[in-house]
Formats: sequence, structure tokens, C-alpha cells
Amino acid sequence: MTKKNALPQILIISLKHSVERRRAMARQLDAMHLDYTFYDAVNGSELNPATLPSYSQLRRRLCFGRDLTKGELGCLLSHRAIYQHMVDAHLEHAIVLEDDAILENDFPDVIDALMAVPIKWDLIRFLASPKAYRQGRGIGALRGPYSLTRLTKAYGGAYAYLLTRHAARTLLRHMQSNWLPVDILHGHVWETGLETFAVRPSPVSPDNVIESTIGAVRFDKTLQLTGWQRTLYPLTRAAFKIYEHIGKHTASWRAWPRDMRLRRQLRHPGGTP
Repeated sequence: MTKKNALPQILIISLKHSVERRRAMARQLDAMHLDYTFYDAVNGSELNPATLPSYSQLRRRLCFGRDLTKGELGCLLSHRAIYQHMVDAHLEHAIVLEDDAILENDFPDVIDALMAVPIKWDLIRFLASPKAYRQGRGIGALRGPYSLTRLTKAYGGAYAYLLTRHAARTLLRHMQSNWLPVDILHGHVWETGLETFAVRPSPVSPDNVIESTIGAVRFDKTLQLTGWQRTLYPLTRAAFKIYEHIGKHTASWRAWPRDMRLRRQLRHPGGTP
């Protein structure tokens, strides 16, 4: 393949046997003349959560009332492996895609604009969620119809994002004991301390027609607790919600002065506001 743009390395998470999904992703990226590498995902169906050393089962149960699904565990371990690869291979930046991502034709231009933007960032999320941007804080224009936004809540979605090696190293530290899905961890910026933004509108969206390899059971809210855990759960769940509420509002408040400076930087790049 011949590169059209000198973009960061594109790593696609995909189960080894997902032949059709890989073909669909290859068609998209080949049409853009972009290089990419398929990274074999961890098959969650082969995992046993009860014996997985890196799974913090009790914390997960007390905060959410149910376990992470096998699909969620496979997903987060797959992303964790990508982060380890970035650190080991000394990749300064990488684009991570899941194999159900649908890219707009100007996706390479958006990445070019992000790589040239005169502000520091660690993680750029691509989330096709209008609700996320209605409650976000606009930072400034990028290129064409796209702009940079700081999300003020912890929204899900890890089908496409751009990150630095520093972000990969930081996320690795927070994934040694897992109890959150990887996309929710991305949103817990008060924990990670990562400078995280999103692009509005998103140049990537998930394919909602094909079945997710994580499985619809992820959205099942049925309690799986018994005994003392079920008795304690209303208190631990409330404590977690308070913690999350305080965390996201504190992070948003602390970022406000920085965002005002970033707005001026994007309006007057290379000059004095």
C-alpha cells in the first residue's frame, strides 16, 4: 500500500476469525490509501472472569451490581494489549479502530488537522453521539466542519480514537486491576489525568447493523448479587455515583481556565491573542 498521508500507525482490533469484518475495514482504508495493521483481539468467550488475575470482581459487583461480561473483558484486554504494544514499540501516536468502525472520506484530513493543532492533547475520542456534544465545551475549529470539544461527562464508545504513548502508558497503569469497560475508563479523566478531547461531528461512527462482538448482554441491568453483596449494594452504588458525579464536575471545573486559553490559541495560532 502507498500512504496518502503520513498518519500515525493505524491499529485495528479484530477477532482473528472475523474475516468479513476485516475485509470491510480493509476496503475502507484501502480506498483512502492508508496503511493499517490488524491486531488479533482477545476472544472474550474463552475467558473465565472468576480466574482472571486482572479482574477486580468484587469492586465491579459492588459498584454496578453485576460482572463485566466476557465480551467486555475481551474488549478491554484487547485495548490493553494495544497500549502495551505502543509502549514496547515506542510509538509516539496511534489510531485505534475496532472492526465495526465506519470512516468518513475526510477522516485522514481530520487526523492531519489534529496532528497539527497547536495545543497539547493525550487522547482524542471519536464518538458519534449528539448528546455528548450538546453537553460538551467547544474549544475551537479544526478543519472544514470539524471542531475540538471537551466532553464534560463520561460517555461510552471506544470504536475509534487517537492517542499518544503517554496516554497508552497511563491507561496501562489503570488497567492492571480492571472493573470498568475500556470506553468508560477513557471518560474517567479525573482518574487518568489525561488531556482528553473529542471531535465534533465525529468522522467515525459504529456500524449499528452488524452484531457487536461484545454482545447485547452488556446493557442488561439485572442484579447478579446475592447475600451480603446484595444487601450492601444500594450503599456502594450510591457511593460510586456520588464519586463519579464529583469527579466529572471537578475535572470540568478545573479544565475551564485551560480551555479558555486553548480557545485563544486556536483563534490566534502562532500569534498573540
